[in-house]
Amino acid sequence: MGENQCWFTYEFEEQVAYLAQRADKTTLSSLMRIAWRTVGAIIERVVPRHRSADPLEGLTLIGVDELSYRRHHEYVT
Repeated sequence: MGENQCWFTYEFEEQVAYLAQRADKTTLSSLMRIAWRTVGAIIERVVPRHRSADPLEGLTLIGVDELSYRRHHEYVT
């Protein structure tokens, strides 16, 4: 098969990607009857379908926090 071809339907891949966000590895693999490696390949195809051209589009606010990583007040922002 070519680089952009796959064995699965669009709907199946969408379901796998949805479950990958909400279920553990073993449950997903056994429920959908596919190998965990296959889940990764499906996700690599599904994510670009839903990603907008500009990942910051619509962003209006960001939060910045500092984290102390040593006892004597050394911070990472």
